Amino acid sequence: MKHRIRIIYIRVASVSLMVYLSLYLLGCQQTQIDFTATAATSLPKFNPIHGAPTLESMRFEQTQSIQQQIMPNGSQLFRVNDPKSGLDHLTLVAYSARQPFKNVDVLMRAFEEKRRWLVASQAQSCAESLTFSPSLHSIAIGISCHQLPTEATELLMSFWRPHSFDDIDIANVRRQLKLAKHINAFSGAEINTVWARTILGEEHIYNQALNDSSLADSLTLDSLNNVREQILSQSSWAVLANQRLTNAKGKPPQALLSRAVALNSTTNITQDTHNHSSTQIMQNMPVVPLGNSSKTIYIIDAPGSVQTQIRVGYPMVRDLNDTQVNQALLPSDASGNAQDCQLLASWLGRSFSGRLYYDLREVRGLTYGIYGRCYDNPLSRSIKFYGSTKLEHTGAFIDGVLKHLALAAESPPSQAELTAVKTYNTSKLLLRQDNPMALELDTIRQLTSGYSPLYQQAFADKIEALTAEQLQSIAADVFSRPPYIVIRGDAEKINADLKQKLPDWQLIEVSANESL
Repeated sequence: MKHRIRIIYIRVASVSLMVYLSLYLLGCQQTQIDFTATAATSLPKFNPIHGAPTLESMRFEQTQSIQQQIMPNGSQLFRVNDPKSGLDHLTLVAYSARQPFKNVDVLMRAFEEKRRWLVASQAQSCAESLTFSPSLHSIAIGISCHQLPTEATELLMSFWRPHSFDDIDIANVRRQLKLAKHINAFSGAEINTVWARTILGEEHIYNQALNDSSLADSLTLDSLNNVREQILSQSSWAVLANQRLTNAKGKPPQALLSRAVALNSTTNITQDTHNHSSTQIMQNMPVVPLGNSSKTIYIIDAPGSVQTQIRVGYPMVRDLNDTQVNQALLPSDASGNAQDCQLLASWLGRSFSGRLYYDLREVRGLTYGIYGRCYDNPLSRSIKFYGSTKLEHTGAFIDGVLKHLALAAESPPSQAELTAVKTYNTSKLLLRQDNPMALELDTIRQLTSGYSPLYQQAFADKIEALTAEQLQSIAADVFSRPPYIVIRGDAEKINADLKQKLPDWQLIEVSANESL
């Protein structure tokens, strides 16, 4: 009898527990998201620290000079200071200022596979120091060694020679490309693809140069070699080497340049467009309006996501004379536009003391971080503010960004805030001057964008002379128009909040695999 009562008790308890869990879960499903209210803007405060010493304003003086030598074959040799590490450093740069390299993402995967094969098969420890710095307009391969041997230059050349990929595992390259595509879809990186199409236009040459899915899925040795030859056919060459290496017996940098230039004659690919100037290429590309007059928010639906990724920004005017390839000086109006872009990005979007970060994170707790960046490329320039937020903060987050853009265009910053902007940008210039890799990247930028070696000093001079009214005027020129907005989140959960908080904006659902 007691045993039967115990069984009945257990059964009743089990049924009660199941009913309780069902009601609990049902209640969770019916819980409504409590969306965050909008708020007025809050500006960062820069209160002086009591008892702190008075410091003079930072001043940038360009002291690092890179000697440039144009070789008889048209290639360029840059002599940099000897590294304090005692290592010799050599970088071979293939670059194309007039038009971007196509499928450079595919080539980089193959280069990584080639590097692994070299490290495994070469006795030289230098092979492990091989590095790649790719962009749409340049591919830099660097190597560092103690008393760099002549054979090390052959390692750099081996990536470009015919039959350079005969020994690598093409199937693994193909798998890595497919894996990267799946990771990007899972991680939400697809928003960057949609953003590039939005801010540049779908037909922009940059959007045609990357992410060729059909090539990645069916990559063969022949098609990979075609990519390499295509890039070779439009490449000019430069070498960066430290002083000790350029004076060494056998002069490895000069010999490397001669070998690299000779490679161009080995390709069977020729293109008439190689003779077109950057101006001609830009004139043939569709122009994206500088403002989003239709007030459209493009949304990538990601059901089940707990955060919303957000991109807000503008294309910026790029003067057709902006790309003066291999000229000594850059026109002041063109360089000024690039500097304006950097100043705006840092004013609103630098971390901690930037307006957006201070307000949307420090004051309101809507995000872990929001940042601003200027994208200054030879054939485009744009400014972007980006971050992620919880679903319930989506509308308030976007509203906060829009209010700050409007405020920056309408009123100048305080003197304390202006000083903070100046200190931040001057500090960046000082740090870059002491960073050998940054100096190398700046030198490559001169090759691809035509910027003067004195660009950094010109920017420092502009920062020092900048007034609050000038900064506001720069903002008014860019921010007085509605920005372009792309977001990725659970559309079903956030659409109503967006329509309520941003009634003047229309929502259009898009996909990375479809046209806008």
